[in-house]
Formats: sequence, structure tokens, C-alpha cells
Amino acid sequence: MQSVGALSSPYIDKGACPFEGCVYREWTAKKAIDLYDKPNGTRIVGHLRAGEHVAGLTGEVHSIPIRVVAKENIPDPEHPDRTMIPKGQGFYVIHYLGEGNWLAWYRGNLTTVESMSEDGPFPQATWWVQVKTSKGIIAWTVSLNNLDNQDRFG
Repeated sequence: MQSVGALSSPYIDKGACPFEGCVYREWTAKKAIDLYDKPNGTRIVGHLRAGEHVAGLTGEVHSIPIRVVAKENIPDPEHPDRTMIPKGQGFYVIHYLGEGNWLAWYRGNLTTVESMSEDGPFPQATWWVQVKTSKGIIAWTVSLNNLDNQDRFG
């Protein structure tokens, strides 16, 4: 587990690529997209047209962590025979990582937990991505299934 001290809200996971197979490389805009000066920015610095190619450079997942209570003992991902979070203990779920894994915070440490309930609750999360256009503009946009080729598996 990585120690992070106090948990912030929103939690910003810099460099995150939030699903199995997620990869930063050449992406293609599926539709017209506004580009902003920074995550959560209001100043538009460029636009993409449908079909335009960009380089996906990095990203940040901005999330509102939610507190949940462990319904059963949660094993330590590095030592499955050990309990990391005991049944009945509260912890915070930050955002989805892929393959059924979630980034979580427990007692001042970041960790990974598996198999959250399919019924939720789930944290609110927004994936901001930084791209570089063919004109050299480096800017940010929210990835809302509007960029193709982000998944190395499909």
C-alpha cells in the first residue's frame, strides 16, 4: 500500500488510465470535441473534428471517493492469505481500475480492492485526458467514449 496521508475530495489520480487495456497513444476523435487549457478548465484552446487524430499523452481521473463498509474480509492483494480490510471496517473507494479492481483508501494508504458490489454505490469519476493535435496544440478534454483507439485490446 502507498501512504497518502489525508484523502482529498475530489481525489486527482494523475497519470491514471482507468480501465483494463487503457493505453496512451494515437487516438481518433469520434465526433467534434472542444479542447481546454486544463482539467476542469473553461477556456477553450482548440477543437477536434470527427476523424481527426491526436496523441494521447496522459490523463487524470478526478473522483469523489465514497465511504463503504467491508461486507466481508478483504484480502491483501499482495498476500491473499492475509486480511487487509476486516469485515465491518469502513474504507473509501476512489475509482475503477479495470478487471474488477478499484483504487481504494484505507487507514491513510492507497490499495486495490476487488469485486465491489455490482449494485454500487460507485464513486463519481471523470477521466480528463491530455492530447496533442497535429497542429501542436497540447490541451485537455474529458474522455466520454468520444475518442477511439484507447483500448489496446479492441
